[in-house]
Amino acid sequence: METREGVLELLLVSAKGLKHAHHHPRRSKMHYVTIQCGDQTVTSKITQGRGKKIWWNEKFRFSLSAAECKELAKVTLTVMERDKFSQDSAIGETRVYVGEIIAEGSERDFLQMKPTPYNIVLEDGTYKGALKLGLKFISNVNLEQQSMDCTQCSLPPKQPCIVYRSFLNFTLPSIPWRRFLFFFCARSDDNKSRKSL
Repeated sequence: METREGVLELLLVSAKGLKHAHHHPRRSKMHYVTIQCGDQTVTSKITQGRGKKIWWNEKFRFSLSAAECKELAKVTLTVMERDKFSQDSAIGETRVYVGEIIAEGSERDFLQMKPTPYNIVLEDGTYKGALKLGLKFISNVNLEQQSMDCTQCSLPPKQPCIVYRSFLNFTLPSIPWRRFLFFFCARSDDNKSRKSL
């Protein structure tokens, strides 16, 4: 049967057992996922959590032409760890092979896969952690018909770290401000008296 255009929907549910790129035992980690589907790339929301499981519960819809449905073999998801002090780090990636799902969905007009854990592959080729994903393919429709645009989230700007705030809150009240101000006032008076001489 001829492959038709359609919508591939990906449900990003959660992640567990992630390897952390930055070792800060007391600091909660912030993660997001970039998803590449053919020429389209989208970014999930940033999720913060201390527990073993990180939740997104976010849907992404990709409109595919008949040619893209025929050629698309995989969707690549890269798990990123947000760092407020330096560049964000890639933890690992998951490749989901969607060719058969699209082919079968084209025949049936609709195919849905329940959320399933997929291994996260690290840079050295080993596995650590899993992403839980659900997939759906709806044939013979596109996003323009349904007026659903693919969600493209941009990353928010990095904010000053809470560590700085807590450090300032702790140190500022303990500084003897009267002595500090007296020292500078005394120095400025001393400089004025020298200039007048």
